[in-house]
Amino acid sequence: MKIERDAFLYLDGRNAKFAQCGSCIFGHDANCAIMGDRKVDPKIGSCGFYIHGLGMFKQDIADLDPEQTGYVERAVRCENCRYLDDDDGHCSLFRMLNEGFPEVFSLDTDVEQHGCCNAQIGV
Repeated sequence: MKIERDAFLYLDGRNAKFAQCGSCIFGHDANCAIMGDRKVDPKIGSCGFYIHGLGMFKQDIADLDPEQTGYVERAVRCENCRYLDDDDGHCSLFRMLNEGFPEVFSLDTDVEQHGCCNAQIGV
C-alpha cells in the first residue's frame, strides 16, 4: 500500500483564518485546551491537532506540550507555502515525492490555497 496525502494531515481550507488556533475547537481566549491551557497565538498559532470549529472547550482536556502537538507560530496554509504551484493549484512537494518515489507515494497533488498540511514551509 502506498502512502497517501492523509499521512501529511492535509485539510481542505475554508478561509484565511483556517488552520490557526483562533478557529480551532480547542482554542479559547488565546489558550489551548489540549496544551494544558497554555497561551497560543490565535492568529498565527497552529498544530497537528487542529479541528475547525468554535472554541468549545473552556477547560483543559489534556496537558500536551507544544513539541508533542507540533505547535508552530506561522500561517500554515498552502497560500503561504513555498511548494504551492500558483499556476495550477498543485503541491510541488507532493508532485516531487510521487515522481521521485513512485513505489512509495501516491499523493493527490491538487490542493486549495486555504488548505494546510504538516509539511508546510513558509515562502
